[in-house]
Amino acid sequence: MQGPLMCSACRSEVVVTDHECGEVICSRCGVVVDRLESSAVQEWRAFSVDDFYRKCRIGGATSLARYNKGLLTTIGNSRDSKERGFNFDRIRVWDFRIQAANDRSLKQALPALEHLKESLGLPDTIVEKSAYFYRKAARINLIKGRTVSSVLAASVYLACRELETPRTLNEVSSASNVPRKKISRDYRLLVHTFDPKIPAIDHMRCITRIANKVGLSEKTKRMAINIMRQVIAMQISPGKGPMGIAATVLYVACLKAGETKTQKELSIAAGVTEVTIRNRYSELKKYLQDFAKSSSIAIAIFMFVLHSPVLLSSAR
Repeated sequence: MQGPLMCSACRSEVVVTDHECGEVICSRCGVVVDRLESSAVQEWRAFSVDDFYRKCRIGGATSLARYNKGLLTTIGNSRDSKERGFNFDRIRVWDFRIQAANDRSLKQALPALEHLKESLGLPDTIVEKSAYFYRKAARINLIKGRTVSSVLAASVYLACRELETPRTLNEVSSASNVPRKKISRDYRLLVHTFDPKIPAIDHMRCITRIANKVGLSEKTKRMAINIMRQVIAMQISPGKGPMGIAATVLYVACLKAGETKTQKELSIAAGVTEVTIRNRYSELKKYLQDFAKSSSIAIAIFMFVLHSPVLLSSAR
């Protein structure tokens, strides 16, 4: 009988099994202790008595991001059928003609969804959720009078918002080559029709994303996250763009940590303007000045912001 698994690094016996990755991981240090063996079950099955001795594969998993969910059957044009006197040309033509308008729109939209997946770096869960929203919109004729690309881009943005994936409207507009105004209009229509549960944007994910783009150190990231928690506790962030306030907090953390990152670099990574960062910086200083009377933490942050080189240069 095999004994309990033990980590070779920290000698801990508390392990976690990840069935999706097929690994056994130590819960203390994260070292991969062991790998799960692949299943020895046959991956073929027989659909009839004649096929019992044939190895018929069951095919891939169904997916909403594929036309007909990956179960499409195409009428081919084999040489064997012609030799036997069967001609499927007319059947193939009528198979194409009897397709509904929604099926034709799916054939156009789903390849474009794959392009958006590659451009925006979206995971498979976002792609599946976007295809679900688009199929639902096509089923109730929301696409009528609108372009396929704009509804698809709005579905992608709605899926990103619902699953808390930080993708801005400008990024979706640039990747889909659709004006932002049209995407926002169709996005509001989808939200009004489907009424999804959209959580609030996580500022910590915005900070991590901007910091990874600019190439900041882990010390600056943690400092920015601590400052952001204090900003959220003081209720400064509501009503302001999450990417703008995250870029501003990162700029304050860079000044405090001594990293040389300009407002222009942070604004490009966050997708906002330099004026937005300067305005949020001034508002942050104003709120901290009012809040410093009742909070010692706010006093410390306010003293740092007050003596920062940005305010000194602007005062001169």
